[in-house]
Amino acid sequence: MPYLIWLPHDPRPYITNDPRIFMDAKIWSWQAEARPYTDALCIALRRQEDARFEYDRRATRLEQYWAAEVERRKAPAEVVPTMTVEVPTKHAKHDSVQSVFVEVKEVASEDGEDRLEL
Repeated sequence: MPYLIWLPHDPRPYITNDPRIFMDAKIWSWQAEARPYTDALCIALRRQEDARFEYDRRATRLEQYWAAEVERRKAPAEVVPTMTVEVPTKHAKHDSVQSVFVEVKEVASEDGEDRLEL
């Protein structure tokens, strides 16, 4: 079953038979449709790409866009350095808790100064 995929920056749809690209495009909110082989739009797109000798080039380009988007979405978020500090606490006379471990991370504020946040 051919899948029609419109990339956000390209007005012409790409046609592919790869279900991975179709499912990812749906998840990423790209416009994508599944159509039967006998659909008039699919036939017209295939004929147009064949007439221009661009079927392989457009299929490769769609694969490249998809792979780049997968890599972009797999990239880890900015890593924030953290440290663990033991903080003594005050409790009731017979309380068993003597201290607490707190994770502290350094963040930048709007004025450009770094500060510690619990």
